[in-house]
Amino acid sequence: MLTPRVVVALLAGIAGVVLTASLGNWQTRRGDEKAARQAQWDEALARAPSPIAGFDEASGVAGNLPQRVEMTGAFVPEATVYIDNRLVDGVAGFQVVTPVVIAEGMPWILVNRGWAARSMAERTRLPSAPIASGPLRVEGVAVPHVPRALDLGERGGALGGIWQNLDFEAYEQASGRKVARFVVQQTNDTGDGLRRAWARPDAGVDKHRGYAFQWYSLAALIGVLTLYFGGKALRRK
Repeated sequence: MLTPRVVVALLAGIAGVVLTASLGNWQTRRGDEKAARQAQWDEALARAPSPIAGFDEASGVAGNLPQRVEMTGAFVPEATVYIDNRLVDGVAGFQVVTPVVIAEGMPWILVNRGWAARSMAERTRLPSAPIASGPLRVEGVAVPHVPRALDLGERGGALGGIWQNLDFEAYEQASGRKVARFVVQQTNDTGDGLRRAWARPDAGVDKHRGYAFQWYSLAALIGVLTLYFGGKALRRK
């Protein structure tokens, strides 16, 4: 009969195999999810842009994301918000989001116009991102939201100011206007000097798969050691 000490060791070994294998499965799923999003993204970019000229087109885009879009409208500069703590090439900065008015009575469409570096001398100084007056043509990719960063519990803020994350409901409260439930990542140049370096949806797939391999390897090692020492204990008995 095995001693309680050996039984505990065997159970710990089995638990270790189950835990590490589960962590490997989780990392594999995360990698597969990102790879699937990238395939969806590539498919969307291969299609011709969908024009947004009215409420029906905007509703259709919201139900089929991601999607290439194009539209002509007037930016509302005073309703710009600056999304904080966004890194490009290791440099901290802001993503600049400004609404576009397509037609009277339509919800505003929020456009992520691009990225600008933060001032090292004055953290709260807003970057210059001039907007030409009059209607402008905007091309881009409609996505569900601006990727979220660390949330410190702040939900929104004042228009024209710095926000931690973009929240549709908070933006509507601040602006008093309805907004479409998607954000357009702008790809064409409108002379604002912003950098449009959009992260690929598959960023980190190789990292997840590497972590999965490590967890599976650890599970195999624990399993081999458990069988080896468990077998020795049985032979002694």
